[in-house]
Amino acid sequence: MFEGIKGAIQVAVIDMTFVFLILGGLALVMVFLKNIVGIKEGKKISKEVKVTPPASCITSIKENEEVEGKLVALITAAVAACLEKPKSKFKILSIKKYQTSLITPWAAIGRQELMLEKR
Repeated sequence: MFEGIKGAIQVAVIDMTFVFLILGGLALVMVFLKNIVGIKEGKKISKEVKVTPPASCITSIKENEEVEGKLVALITAAVAACLEKPKSKFKILSIKKYQTSLITPWAAIGRQELMLEKR
């Protein structure tokens, strides 16, 4: 029935057509299942809860606190070393104290690791 090079090409075309039809059908099944499961999960979530930190852990930080010249020089040198650029290519406009009480140390370390991974 399928003999020679023409037969081999016909078999290959028929097989590839079946493969793509089956893969397309599986993709449609996955999309429909995602929509069905998404609808059921959407019904379960009915109420949003806003979480606020307790007032006792929030410390007041002075926004206009003046930073010493040595500290500015140290931060400028650290940024220059991190960016691998000379100090004349950028200028530090303001330095604000980091509010550590609003996030946990675990979250801060996780964010730091994520930033280091992007390099």
